[in-house]
Amino acid sequence: MHTAVIKAPGEKLLRVSIDMADGLVQGVRLTGDFFVHPEEAVLRIEEALRGVRPELNTVRDRLREAVDSGGIQLIGLSIESIARGTVEAASGCDAEKQP
Repeated sequence: MHTAVIKAPGEKLLRVSIDMADGLVQGVRLTGDFFVHPEEAVLRIEEALRGVRPELNTVRDRLREAVDSGGIQLIGLSIESIARGTVEAASGCDAEKQP
């Protein structure tokens, strides 16, 4: 599992931990001092990222769809930060594969 830590200006700390296989996100865990309403929506956001190719626009679109369709409120956190954290964590997975 690889982790990226994001602290965007005006937002809370976000830690994105991911597992990758075959170039796709297999598992995601979002932690930090942000809030999501309803609270269980964090699991829906994590689930939305499974199977996605970790490219910024693709991840951003998948997150936007999950947040909008689920009526999810992000407090101290943005879709952009989650997307950036996902891509950054995935790049750590790619770096591990290189000799």
